[in-house]
Amino acid sequence: MKIVRDWLVTLISLVGLMLGVLLLMSPIPVGLVVITASLAALLCVNARSRHMLQAARSRWRKINRTVHRVEKLLEHRFKKLWTVISSTRPHNDDHSG
Repeated sequence: MKIVRDWLVTLISLVGLMLGVLLLMSPIPVGLVVITASLAALLCVNARSRHMLQAARSRWRKINRTVHRVEKLLEHRFKKLWTVISSTRPHNDDHSG
């Protein structure tokens, strides 16, 4: 049952990402909210997306610093999402760079 739920959330998240990209063209920045929510849901259920984020954080310092700032904001408000994002920290975790 969990596998079906995870596939369903992944499918809805991917549709949400496509919808968010289309909504970026609207005068109100609703697309950013939709994209952010879709990426958060995708990270929570999809191991491949977590691996891709970890690889991006290892490769590009600016992405790592930005995600680290988001981690600090999420730490007390959204425990589940914070746990998932903090698990993608690169092995050479350097935030000062």
